[in-house]
Amino acid sequence: MKKILFCLLIGICSLPEIKANPGDTTWVTVYNLRKITQWGNYDTSAVLPTGKTFRKIRLHYILGRYACPSGTQYCGSWDYTTQVYVKPPTADTVEIARVITPYATDWLTTNRTHDFTVDVTDYASVLSGNLDFRYKYDGYSWGFTLTLKLEMIEGTPAMEALSVKNIYDGYYAYGNTSSPIENYLIAKPFLYNSPVAKAFVKNTISGHGSDDNGCGEFCSKYYDLKINGSPVSQKQLWKSDCGLNDISPQTGTWLYERANWCPGQIVYPINHDISSLTAPASNFSVDIDMEPYTSPTQSNAGGYNIVSQLISYGAPSFSTDVSIEDIISPNNNPNYIRSNNICANPKIKIKNTGTNPVTQVVFNYNVTGGSVSTYTWTGNLNFLEETIVELGPTSPLYNGNLTNQFNVEIAQVNSSTGDENTFNNTYKSIYNSVKVYPNQFIVNFFTNAATSAINPGFNEAHWTIKDVNGNIVASRINNLNSKSFKDTVNLPDGCYTFTMDDDGCDGLSWWAYQYYNPNPGNGSVKFTKLGIPVVLKNFNGDFGCQTSERFMTSSTITSIHESALKSSLELFPNPAASTIYLSLEVTKSQTVNYSIVDVAGKVIRTGELNSASSDVYPVNIEGLPSGMYFMNCRFENAEPVTRKFVVNQ
Repeated sequence: MKKILFCLLIGICSLPEIKANPGDTTWVTVYNLRKITQWGNYDTSAVLPTGKTFRKIRLHYILGRYACPSGTQYCGSWDYTTQVYVKPPTADTVEIARVITPYATDWLTTNRTHDFTVDVTDYASVLSGNLDFRYKYDGYSWGFTLTLKLEMIEGTPAMEALSVKNIYDGYYAYGNTSSPIENYLIAKPFLYNSPVAKAFVKNTISGHGSDDNGCGEFCSKYYDLKINGSPVSQKQLWKSDCGLNDISPQTGTWLYERANWCPGQIVYPINHDISSLTAPASNFSVDIDMEPYTSPTQSNAGGYNIVSQLISYGAPSFSTDVSIEDIISPNNNPNYIRSNNICANPKIKIKNTGTNPVTQVVFNYNVTGGSVSTYTWTGNLNFLEETIVELGPTSPLYNGNLTNQFNVEIAQVNSSTGDENTFNNTYKSIYNSVKVYPNQFIVNFFTNAATSAINPGFNEAHWTIKDVNGNIVASRINNLNSKSFKDTVNLPDGCYTFTMDDDGCDGLSWWAYQYYNPNPGNGSVKFTKLGIPVVLKNFNGDFGCQTSERFMTSSTITSIHESALKSSLELFPNPAASTIYLSLEVTKSQTVNYSIVDVAGKVIRTGELNSASSDVYPVNIEGLPSGMYFMNCRFENAEPVTRKFVVNQ
């Protein structure tokens, strides 16, 4: 009997690995809450599945904070370059993700984490078996925690990734005449053979450091890609939308434009399809040339972190296939926080994963338990191109629940039912409902002293309210500086979007204003109830380029439920010296506990306001060293509120 059982076990173990169904997901944890305590490399290994094909592989890079031990000199948790490498035993060590950490000095007090999600399907050829990983941390300040997880979704990819090879990988000074960057970015020879059918150059480049011209971090430069010595593409290395960062506000200079990166964002690669310029069994060269530049400060030049890779693929898997890549809204994913919450007009991201051009897609979508709506998108989407589709206002997204499930599926592609791969045709998201306000309320707006360069003579900030069809139904534009405005809006039942834009992309209030000359001071905007000045919505003034609120109005509201209200806290003057004042707006008298916390997360002072009402209260800050602090207020009847302030002794 024992011999028979042994033979059965041997037979089972020798069988090929039993395949799971397409769409099944394997999770692999590489790091779990690893404390980042010093500059340099963090090495580990993990066991990944073998013998399987994955439609998509996502890396979840989850960043958090920990409290540094007392006496730690550097614990600022600022914006640093981090890189994730894999080290396969028989292939090049390659970077698979680059993330710039945010200014997160307030994350301890707010108990905040963030999941940066990176598509790493291009590296499927090396993401298998017992694999070594390296996390490179390029910072001199500590306090972050790191969790890395791979989400491996089985199925057939658009094309199979066959290999990845490094072209360049390093940090190179820019504008240094004694060691020009082109000495390192030399032409590299390559050769690939069948069954390779597609070849891409994938460039991940970010500029860092600064000379007298701001190069490389704060100057916009381009690179030329050359194949066999001939220029084939030119790309500008610049990010002009840092002020729209989904991780905002941050405690540092998060909203400055930079050389292809923003604090608290993934550095997204630039892909070049060179398939038509190369062929199997034919030698070719790849070269990158940076825009010519000479630094005025040769000994203190900035530079570029350049990773360039040649990735080869097999033949495309499908002729006609559209993939729903993600739901942007409605979604409670923090990576899309600026696009949510919504009450109409869902947005999804789709990709053409088939070789035939896509000119029409029919979608069905609904909220679980609700009626199904249909939307037809028309356009021209070529192989591997992506686009954002807005599905329209026909399906109501508000049903009174705190959380909801939104569903979308592809019904037709190019007038034919479905497509060749049904496993990427559906997507679901969980989302939070918008707030419901009364038909009439007041928009309270106090402008700062920042004059617009776009609209001279008026303040940088202005707001609009649009209905579900995008029509402006209320607005305040061409506003004078340092003025208070109270506008009563009267909106029929429906779905609306309030948007405040700032032409200078630095919000209504920002800690760095204290260093400006002149200092524009702080503005504010909030919604209050008509009659009794109860705060319905208080906007954080540190919003960069834009802040918004999507909401519904209802004539059936007779009172606002207290849990839907947020207490308001403003601090002035800011910066302060010996006394800072807390301006409170609360729904009723209550005990308010406050604490003052420094940038390392240490509680400096605490206090309590008994029977506090909507009033102004002084807090003694005499003796605090100059620097940035956080005022945390905890209310009996509302969510806690945190505000930044600066002590300038």
